[in-house]
Amino acid sequence: MKKSILTDSNETPTRTTSSRDSSYEASLVLTHQGKIMIPPTITKGDIITYYKNIASLMIPYMRNHPLMIHRFPNGITGTSFYQKNAPPSAPPWIQKVDVPTKEAHTTYIICQNRATLIYLANLNCITPHLWLSRFTNLHAPDRLIIDLDPSDNSFNKVRTVALLFKELFDTLKLTSFVMTTGSRGLHVIVPLGRTADFTEVKAFALRCSSHIKDYRPDLVTLEVRTDKRGTQVFIDTARNNFAATAVAPYAVRAYTKGPVATPLYWYELEEDAIQSSQFCTMQTIFKRIEGQEDPW
Repeated sequence: MKKSILTDSNETPTRTTSSRDSSYEASLVLTHQGKIMIPPTITKGDIITYYKNIASLMIPYMRNHPLMIHRFPNGITGTSFYQKNAPPSAPPWIQKVDVPTKEAHTTYIICQNRATLIYLANLNCITPHLWLSRFTNLHAPDRLIIDLDPSDNSFNKVRTVALLFKELFDTLKLTSFVMTTGSRGLHVIVPLGRTADFTEVKAFALRCSSHIKDYRPDLVTLEVRTDKRGTQVFIDTARNNFAATAVAPYAVRAYTKGPVATPLYWYELEEDAIQSSQFCTMQTIFKRIEGQEDPW
């Protein structure tokens, strides 16, 4: 895998050796692998296998970032919940970080290796979500995220807005990347040097979004209330708050066929090659990445 400015290949205080990772994986007791997680056929074992096989691409984007996990004890047809605190039974080799709160503190998992990713899947986690900052400086995000959400499920509108942001960021001499969310929309991501705090980053994201809204008021909205958005694309800057999270690249989403949050090349949007945020699934992603570099 090529090095990306969105990965964290230089700052890995507890990076493990491959032999140690193997011993961690061997210590895991994987349970109920035949349970249907995504009907009609995707099992818990399938999801574990997916994360095991995608880990080499996925882990560099997750490393050193606190996690919130979306767990589905009885699959996507049952009750689900988001979990921030690491389970008390988590193996000691899993890295964690304590984040103080007004009440007490929250102990987040940090996914530093494949064994941790497999452990999360064994907890019936379908989708891991990442903080935008690293545990070494929680208040300084290493990326800005513009979350584009269609009000009428029109992916063409989302594509158009994403390309407007690319044009704006190009004008500002800022590198930007794009990813399907695996749900309905797109994330436009700008890597940051961790010199600004969340308040500054969100304010900048809002200024950029307001610029796009002023340019195309017929196409986009900043209206938080869903009943006031009409058919416009909602530009959501709330991901840029402290302790907010965003879906991890290559994460599975809890929908039929198991769509994947997929990093894209910008030309794929420019050439109208992508027709849906769910175009790539946990069954098809490996064909997509075979023989090509990660777009980021």
